[in-house]
Amino acid sequence: MTSISVIVPFYNSEKYIARCIEALLEQEYPEEHYEIIFVNNNSADSSRDIIRRYTRVKLISEQKRGSYAARNSGLKEATGEIIAFTDSDCVPSRDWLKEIDSAMTSPETRILIGNCQLARESYLLSMMEDYENEKNNYVFTSGVKELYYGYTRNMAVRKSLFEEMGPFLERVRGSDTIFIRKYVDRYPIDTVRYCPSMQVSHLEIDSTYKYFRKLFTYGKSSIKYSQVVDVRPLTNCERYRVFHKISRNRGYSWYKTITLMCLLLIGFLYWIAGRLSCALASGKSASK
Repeated sequence: MTSISVIVPFYNSEKYIARCIEALLEQEYPEEHYEIIFVNNNSADSSRDIIRRYTRVKLISEQKRGSYAARNSGLKEATGEIIAFTDSDCVPSRDWLKEIDSAMTSPETRILIGNCQLARESYLLSMMEDYENEKNNYVFTSGVKELYYGYTRNMAVRKSLFEEMGPFLERVRGSDTIFIRKYVDRYPIDTVRYCPSMQVSHLEIDSTYKYFRKLFTYGKSSIKYSQVVDVRPLTNCERYRVFHKISRNRGYSWYKTITLMCLLLIGFLYWIAGRLSCALASGKSASK
């Protein structure tokens, strides 16, 4: 059984952090084979006090602002052969570490990207969840490097890879995608795998509005990291393939299919708005 270090950065996360910790402590994985490292990134709420109640959790601090600086501090402390990343507003499933260990049995597998569930069951959120996870499956089996991305709310990496490539770039957003893209330019693309059984629930996303707002943020971020690495979003044709596969394989009714199409159109507009917002802000900054 492989040793695993779980790294969780946090900033003012008192609303969710106890649920995250308890989920990590209740893993169906032997205690002696994993450690939990929470990295305080200048929190001003009660997050630190909540963590101190749990003696199994190692608490460290990183004064430099940014979740990637915090994750890099966690990497310095980590002793596991595999580094598992999640966020303080996420709840991993009980078998999360077991699924990571199982998927990493093959030495060819070096990075795992997991399945993200939304915060609660609802008619609309369930369809968006279906789309996001089918999109992941499409991207990580496409063999197209420029489509690959990362998200550290549910990602596992062999520690030796950080020793070879170095830590995350310490940027505000998108360093997980930059790390993945640099990796697939250097190593075989099929050593990055999407693992749908490796699941976390993202507690922050509990409504369609919050989902769309997150897409706005991702749109802004995509402009910035595309200045560092060669990436591209799905084309409209590729989006349609993912959409069609979901509606066909999951037996969606015509009403549900049209509803999903409308949701995806709204989400796409939010994503475009985020990109435009970033581009306009960059233009104003450059003109000063």
